[in-house]
Amino acid sequence: MADSAKEDFDWVSAQSACSTDLMFQRLQEGARKDVERRNAAGFGRSDNWKFECHIDDGSFEVTRAGATAGAAAFVTFERVGPRIHVHGDGVDVEFTAIVAINTSGECRYFVGEAEYVGWEVRKLALDLLFFEEVEQD
Repeated sequence: MADSAKEDFDWVSAQSACSTDLMFQRLQEGARKDVERRNAAGFGRSDNWKFECHIDDGSFEVTRAGATAGAAAFVTFERVGPRIHVHGDGVDVEFTAIVAINTSGECRYFVGEAEYVGWEVRKLALDLLFFEEVEQD
């Protein structure tokens, strides 16, 4: 039986350890690794896109650059109080996540009513930026 299934589970300590700052840092580190993987592999695509991760205080951006004007785009992750707001420019991405413990006592991201782990949030945010099909000029 998991600890959280016990009647006396210490949800207060679990929730206090589930901070937006920590989860934002995890997203940032994961996105940096995602950028490295996408740049290294290329995945047989002919778009020659290059990606970078730019870190600022309370936010970070993943940018895309390429040979064509339509290639430029970015996704911004912003920590705004207890929320993480994700929005795109040049890609259709916009959502807000909060962090909280789930019914198993695990720290997770919540977007609307859905619960996500880190890679799933990064996929929601970066999938179009990394892999969208762009019409050739």
